[in-house]
Amino acid sequence: MSPSPAAATDRATAYANNDVALAAWTHGTKIKGCLGFAVYRIEVATNKKTPLPAWVGFRGESNKQWQPKTTETWPVQKFSWRDLTAPRGGTYKYEIVPMTGAPGLLVPVPAQGLTTNAVTLTPEVGNLSAYFNRGILSTQALARAVPAGPSGVPNYQVLKDRIDQPGDPLRNNLAGQLIDGLADLFERAKAKGGAVHCALYELNDPELLELLLGAPFVHVVLSNTGADDATNMAARQALHESNTDVIDRMLAGGHIGHNKFAVYVDAGGTPQAVLTGSTNWTYTALCGQSNNALVIESAALAKEYFDYWRRVQADGAAQAPAFRTQNNVVRVSKVDGSDVRLWFSPNTKAKTKPSKNATAPADMAEVFAAIAGAQRAVLFLLFQPGSPSVFDAVLAEQRAKPHLFVRGAATDAKAVGKYNTDLVHRPGDPRVTVVAAAAITDQFAFWQKELLKVSPTAHAIIHDKIVVIDPRSPNCVVITGSHNLGYRASYNNDENLLIIRGNQPLAAAYAVHVMDVYDHYRFRYTVQTKKARAWTGLVPDDTWQDKYFDDPSIKSELEFWA
Repeated sequence: MSPSPAAATDRATAYANNDVALAAWTHGTKIKGCLGFAVYRIEVATNKKTPLPAWVGFRGESNKQWQPKTTETWPVQKFSWRDLTAPRGGTYKYEIVPMTGAPGLLVPVPAQGLTTNAVTLTPEVGNLSAYFNRGILSTQALARAVPAGPSGVPNYQVLKDRIDQPGDPLRNNLAGQLIDGLADLFERAKAKGGAVHCALYELNDPELLELLLGAPFVHVVLSNTGADDATNMAARQALHESNTDVIDRMLAGGHIGHNKFAVYVDAGGTPQAVLTGSTNWTYTALCGQSNNALVIESAALAKEYFDYWRRVQADGAAQAPAFRTQNNVVRVSKVDGSDVRLWFSPNTKAKTKPSKNATAPADMAEVFAAIAGAQRAVLFLLFQPGSPSVFDAVLAEQRAKPHLFVRGAATDAKAVGKYNTDLVHRPGDPRVTVVAAAAITDQFAFWQKELLKVSPTAHAIIHDKIVVIDPRSPNCVVITGSHNLGYRASYNNDENLLIIRGNQPLAAAYAVHVMDVYDHYRFRYTVQTKKARAWTGLVPDDTWQDKYFDDPSIKSELEFWA
């Protein structure tokens, strides 16, 4: 009997940002004899079809040289897949074809194949450009690109010596287009005239520093604490010696000038565009952490950032009451028809959070309200938000709405552990998964030991500060900026926070980044927790599908994306 054609309920969907495409598909029932899917990238301009590469084969096979085959030979045993090899700037569709037969003798079933919509790998989303890097170090590619140190994991000193060298191929691969995003406004000022006013927290990357040094159109507020300026010391000295217009904003202990933004002011003196996001101007932020940057073409929004920059400049290092009061106002504008709401910090009367039960600062109250309005999904990537924070708000909302689909990843394993402990004792768990950043620490099956972070003393691994709410809805919300999304940032730090409502293409781009980081660490977190029971290779029969039809957690993810 020949296989049945794809049913009307079977579908495939693709999403993308500037760096990664995500394809997800669903079949109403298990496909008998299916050992996985061949996934093809179809270039829309030429109709050229290319099978995606695969590095992991069936149980008992090996790939010691780490040379890829294709998904026609080593098929995808999932109902979603990330394309990490698509050339940037191209427009693609994805064809997903079931493969039957036996390992080494696979047979395609094109009658049950599915094809996605077209997506373009570009940072541009109307008048916004969103950039994401590949700053994940715990990969098999890096494990093979950097020689092992004494512990058997890649030598972090060798890695450091490569990622701080402009033009190094490994640096370029990890940073991706993020360098272009950060340089955009500076290159614009150089070409068209005007000025760039930036507020930075950490600065040591040589390529980014070169954008600033001696440039007459550059004006920098470079912050840090008075007690420890080790990261910025050399760059700060170089800026002063080159006569760059730089202001040293050295805040008292426990307070940091945490902004990472720049404003382009045209030759006529009118603010025109702003750069913001989570990325510090360091080689570690570019290459050793997950980060994002957002360039927005909006005169109204740029003016608000420029006015804030001047307030920071005038404040000295006091974070004075008047400065705080002026920050405690939401600034509202429209970009491409979407509502953009902007908050600056510090914005509280008290200089430090008085107690755990303190009233939510106004900016965090709005973030909590946005999470409370979630109807279908909340996705997030966080560094160390503290408490209270969005962790608490998402947990409370999922308790009230057990159907809510929640996926997230964070650097702070303690916060994740608390979150999962709270969830594991009640109904509704399957739709919520939050993982901590992790690496493979033992060599097994296809995998070698991996490096988790750029040095033993490094803290940030996931450095994004992102919440995406209902990304498939017209009422979607993207929350981003420098703010760590906890009370402390509002009380103590110079910060900026954007809440963007109703921009579905932007929400899709940020959602793809969240799921890219989440999926990567989910596997490694599973390896650490399941150890000997962890997945070690492709299953040589069709039982791999069972969990996709029986496990509520996995079913909910497929239902949401496809």
